[in-house]
Amino acid sequence: MGDDRMKIAKKAVCLCSGGMDSTTAATIAKRAGYELYLFHVNYGQKAEKKELEVISKLKEALGAADLVSVDIDLFRNLSALTSAEAAIPTGDQVDLNAKATPPTWVQCRNLVFVSLAAAYAEHLGAERIYVGFNAEEAQSYPDNRPEFVERFNFLLPKAVASFSKPPVIDAPLVNMFKREIVKTGVEVGAPLELTWSCYLNGEKQCGTCESCQHRKRGFKEAGVADPTKYA
Repeated sequence: MGDDRMKIAKKAVCLCSGGMDSTTAATIAKRAGYELYLFHVNYGQKAEKKELEVISKLKEALGAADLVSVDIDLFRNLSALTSAEAAIPTGDQVDLNAKATPPTWVQCRNLVFVSLAAAYAEHLGAERIYVGFNAEEAQSYPDNRPEFVERFNFLLPKAVASFSKPPVIDAPLVNMFKREIVKTGVEVGAPLELTWSCYLNGEKQCGTCESCQHRKRGFKEAGVADPTKYA
């Protein structure tokens, strides 16, 4: 009894958007024995309110120790994802296999997000920062690629105090496409039915934006019934 109580839980900060990628990554962290600390950023995204609603449910479903939500204004009106005037590409306007960066790109977003998460992780003494970066989004979003993770991990030891042990960015899905993420999510017991991928803030996920189309195709190609209610 004494030995069990003396054990200090290893901690992981999970950068969480409420989508199935970051939720699957967080579930993998939980299965690895980490105490979870969900970290969310409100940056002016159109689905901000819905993401917050979903992440509160995910905190309970995953048994996370805490949920921190940070507000930043840097990105407001800089992208179709954060501008009230700019329309989100939908339907045939979306190329799911595009190599060029789409209008929904938010400048240096993941660089900023993982830096904020790293600051929180150092404060907590967390060993890991789990992220949902993946190969499908890496086709057009450079900050999802393995090189980004490798270089950030190289930098982190030079960014923390001398008495701190630097956390490590862990991207367990970095070589996976959506179909593989769906299969992995099911295997690890991720609450995919609670997740929100849509770029918009409707009552239901729109089903036509880039993120919704990736989600729908992932379930279809994985041969897994999609639990999502689309508009």
